[in-house]
Amino acid sequence: MCTACGAPVPTGRIRILARRDDLAFVELDCVVCGSTALAMLIDSPSPGGEPVLDVAGDPQAAGRAARGGTVRPITTADVEAIRDDLAGWDGDLVGWLDALEDSGRSGSVIDR
Repeated sequence: MCTACGAPVPTGRIRILARRDDLAFVELDCVVCGSTALAMLIDSPSPGGEPVLDVAGDPQAAGRAARGGTVRPITTADVEAIRDDLAGWDGDLVGWLDALEDSGRSGSVIDR
């Protein structure tokens, strides 16, 4: 499943990047929204069980898309908003992200 829009990723768009023992790193290339994600494919903890696909992402975004929501592309205005916000920030990236979360601005600056 795409971590950005929640659409199923066809097996032909999944590429194995590296494999070691019971672990594989894979790249998921979504044909719906055009995003690319990295994931770990882990062998099942129980004999004969299904492998586990561990994908980092925004489960809320995937849930919205699965319910018929849409994820729009990043616009020039989005880039400008982030650029303006960062220009006024005096600190590191983690501090900036924490400040966005603490102020409740993350939805208006990052997710708009």
